Amino acid sequence: MKASQYAGISVGKHSIRLEFLFNGRRCRETVRVEPTPENIRLVKQKRDRVQMKIDFGEFDYATEFPESKLAFELSNNKAALLTVAEMCEQWFKQSHKNWAHSTLKANSGRMDNHILPKFGRLRVCDFKPSHFREWQRKTGLNPKTANEVHSLLSQAFDYLVYDDIIERNPMKSVKRMKTEREEVQPFNADERERILAALPEGYARDFYEFAFWTGLRTGEQIGLRWDNVDIERGVIFIRESIVKGRKSGTKTAGSNRTHELHEDALAVLRRLPHRTGYVFLDPKTGKRGKYDGVPRERYWQPALKQSKVRYLKPYACRHTYASTMLTHGESPMWVARQLGHRDWGMIRKIYGRWI
Repeated sequence: MKASQYAGISVGKHSIRLEFLFNGRRCRETVRVEPTPENIRLVKQKRDRVQMKIDFGEFDYATEFPESKLAFELSNNKAALLTVAEMCEQWFKQSHKNWAHSTLKANSGRMDNHILPKFGRLRVCDFKPSHFREWQRKTGLNPKTANEVHSLLSQAFDYLVYDDIIERNPMKSVKRMKTEREEVQPFNADERERILAALPEGYARDFYEFAFWTGLRTGEQIGLRWDNVDIERGVIFIRESIVKGRKSGTKTAGSNRTHELHEDALAVLRRLPHRTGYVFLDPKTGKRGKYDGVPRERYWQPALKQSKVRYLKPYACRHTYASTMLTHGESPMWVARQLGHRDWGMIRKIYGRWI
C-alpha cells in the first residue's frame, strides 16, 4: 500500500506526513513511525477523522496534535495547553518593565515562594477558585501577604482574559481575606522633641527633624536633590525616590508633587553646609544614603532608647507630621497633597480621628 494512493498523505524515510486545510491554512503534521502499509493506513484514518471534525466544526488542534508547534497558535482551547507557571512567566515578561526594582523583587518572591510551588503545575483550564480558597484556608501567611498573592495571580489571569485565551478570570470568584487596618501611632510633641534632643547634631538630627516636619517617605527624602529645592519660595519638588539603594520614580503618579515647607523644615535646609547634589549626605561617605536601614540602626534606635520614648519605626515621622497638621486645623485635602495622595480618602481612613 503506497501513500500516493491517499490524498493528503506522504511518506519519508522513517515518518508519515498528513496534510489538511484548517481555517484556510494548509497544515502539515509528521507522525514519527515507520511507513509500513499498516501505519500508512492508520495515519490515513487519523487524517480522515481530522477532516471530519474540521467539517463539523469540532476540531481542536491541541487535542489532536498536542506536541505540534502550531498547537497553541491554532488551538480553540489554548488554556488546555498552558500551565499556571507558563501563564505567570508570560505575564511577568510583559509587566515587569513597568515595575520599580523593589516591586519586581517583592513580586518575584511571591511567585517563587507561593504561587509556583502550589499552583504552577496546574493547567490553566483546570484551575478552580476552590484551589486558591483551600490555599487561603491552610496558609500560615498573614491576610495582607495572602491578599498580595491573590492580587498577583489575578493579574496574571487577567492577562489571558485580555488575550481572549480564557473568558473569565477564576480569581474574581475568590474573596480577599479580611485585614484589620493597624491604627497609626504618631509621636506627640513632647516625644518628638525628646527624640530630636537625643540625636547627634548634624546629619542625624537634620535628617529626622526634616522628616518630622515634612512627612516625606524615607525614599523621597533620601532622593531629594538641591535642584528640587526652592528655599526662597519655601517649597520642594518631589520627583524621585531611593528604594533599597536604587533610584526610581515616586511611589504613585500623585506622589510627584510640590510640597510647601513648614518653617522648621526650612530651618533645617538653611543650616546645611552644601547646596549641590543630594540634600542629605551620609557623613561617613559624603554620598547620599542608600537605604533607610543605615540611619535607622545608627541613629534612630539609639536615640529612642536614650530618650526613653516607645519604639516606633521612622515611618512614624510621617504619621506625626500628618496628625500635627490636621490637629492645627489644616485642610485634609491640603495634607493629602503634602503627603502625595491624589485625594483625601486615605487621609480620612488613616487620620480620621485628628480631623
